[in-house]
Amino acid sequence: MRLLALVVASTPLSGYGSLLRAKPLHHSVPKFQLEPFDASKVAGASKAQFSNFTSSLAGLSAASTGTSDSTPRIFFLFMAVDKVNNWEIWRRFFAEAPADSFRALVHCKTDACKKQFQKEAFMTVTPTVPASYCADLVSPMNKLLETALLQGPGTYQDKFVFVSDSTLPAKSFAQVYMTLTQRKGSDFCVFPSREWADVPQSYGNAHFAIKVHQWVVLTRAHALTSVDSWSRGIAHNLAQQFHLNEHVNKWGSPVFGDSHNYGCLDEFWHLSAIYGTLPNVNKIGAAEVNAPGFTNGPLVISATAGWQGSCDTFAMWSNYLKTPHENGKEESGKNPFYKLYVALDPLSVPHESDHRPGFWDAISTGGLRAIRDSDFLFVRKFVENPLLVDGAFVGMNFSLAFSKIVLSQ
Repeated sequence: MRLLALVVASTPLSGYGSLLRAKPLHHSVPKFQLEPFDASKVAGASKAQFSNFTSSLAGLSAASTGTSDSTPRIFFLFMAVDKVNNWEIWRRFFAEAPADSFRALVHCKTDACKKQFQKEAFMTVTPTVPASYCADLVSPMNKLLETALLQGPGTYQDKFVFVSDSTLPAKSFAQVYMTLTQRKGSDFCVFPSREWADVPQSYGNAHFAIKVHQWVVLTRAHALTSVDSWSRGIAHNLAQQFHLNEHVNKWGSPVFGDSHNYGCLDEFWHLSAIYGTLPNVNKIGAAEVNAPGFTNGPLVISATAGWQGSCDTFAMWSNYLKTPHENGKEESGKNPFYKLYVALDPLSVPHESDHRPGFWDAISTGGLRAIRDSDFLFVRKFVENPLLVDGAFVGMNFSLAFSKIVLSQ
């Protein structure tokens, strides 16, 4: 299978805030392709280890080929351990959706989680596959994709949305559906470039793997590519190739191209498997990557690049709250994470967490309105049944207030 190739072109640093808009190139520039993974080099043992997955793209094509003559669907793919927090809110979210406009699937780690959904007629519980936090959450993610694709033919507008067990919708179903089905590409929320993984190469260059939020939104074509690539063993050793977390005893502020690489396989694998990685990058230059099907591209390669792509899910990474977003379509340099953060009243600010996203255990009705009015489609992380700090005053609990304020738009 041929992976999509991306073309990279050098650009000056001037006009940096709007680099995510495609620019005409007025002069001859050097070009190179991202490096795809060579499936012919995958060991047979590696392929056999993942025998739970469909063996080839052909095995899925008949059941999942996209068409244009049916209703586009959103596939909500829940990743859960022992439960999905605040499920009543999700039940209300799906209650307003036409039955043919969505599918919901969950991968559970425990039997207790599976029991939560025994009576949910619209929920498909996928077979549980071996997984481990950080080292391999890609196996259950791709099992969810495979199960969703096998549910039958779809459309080219279908989207496959990964959702954590602590996530809640930030918009009504109608708004989420309209937003995602109108976009033509996949949504990757790209971390600031100093979080990307790299290994040194000759002449001071480096080979980079791009780090993104785990909670991606994929097109049908990219979902197919992901399942097929994983089944063939492609990039299973990505963490070893880029020496992820080998310097955790020296944890500090990362620097672009310092080869101190932190992160989890699920934060690198899907984008790398779909598009490839970036070899021979000049660490002191700047470039653009034109990626077919990458929402809000092109991708900027630079030591100072901030958030990029399309960030559909709010997660509070304290170190990057004020890092600019490279999308210049509206307010150049504005960061949607910080924009929501400063809109929250003091009683609604999430707790900070070292090296992990912040979390909510309490929020006010004003905080819920800020979530509703934010740029995000989803928000995390919420504990089960957070305190509604002004609940006694408004006569509602968290679940009811969230549904009335956020979902009734």
